[in-house]
Amino acid sequence: MAANDIEITSINEVEQLVKRLYLPGTPWEIAGIQETLQRLQRSPDGWQLADTLLSRDDDKVRFFGALTFTVKLNSDW
Repeated sequence: MAANDIEITSINEVEQLVKRLYLPGTPWEIAGIQETLQRLQRSPDGWQLADTLLSRDDDKVRFFGALTFTVKLNSDW
């Protein structure tokens, strides 16, 4: 699965992708998910994405939200 094959249309889909990183999968699937999530982190909407993910129930998703803030700070400033 290539990263370009994954189209995100909701925050719930982002949350599901983050959770899928912690499940068994092929190296190609994991790489595609990581590439998609990194693209979202670096996007102009990354700030809002980070803020929204911090309010979710899952610890892994909240961690990804905090990591997204770090990515945005390093890439935008």
